[in-house]
Amino acid sequence: MWRALLIVTTALASGACLMIAPRPDLPPNRFVERTIVISVEGTPGLAFEGSYGTPSGTTSARGTVPAQYTVKTSVAVVAAFTKSTEEGELVVRLLVDGKEGQTRSTTGPFGTVIIEQRF
Repeated sequence: MWRALLIVTTALASGACLMIAPRPDLPPNRFVERTIVISVEGTPGLAFEGSYGTPSGTTSARGTVPAQYTVKTSVAVVAAFTKSTEEGELVVRLLVDGKEGQTRSTTGPFGTVIIEQRF
């Protein structure tokens, strides 16, 4: 290992360009853009508000159950929705490239659901 480090250090000091190969323990195409559908479900007609998006930016949302929002990202997705009433159930599901991801729910008065998934 030290010999490899010495060769790289010497090469960089002489002005060479260094290309770093992907780590062999990571799957290929790790940073592929994914399509995430955020599905807001639960008690039909339940009013909610919140936001959804990626670490670099979110979008405000307000509506009634059922609702869907789509995000494209290669890093992570986050969503937070709050019930506008005391009654009812709020369920938030993530579909990642068409496959079932995480699900969170609340029945608490004015309850909040926060869901995050990293890729």
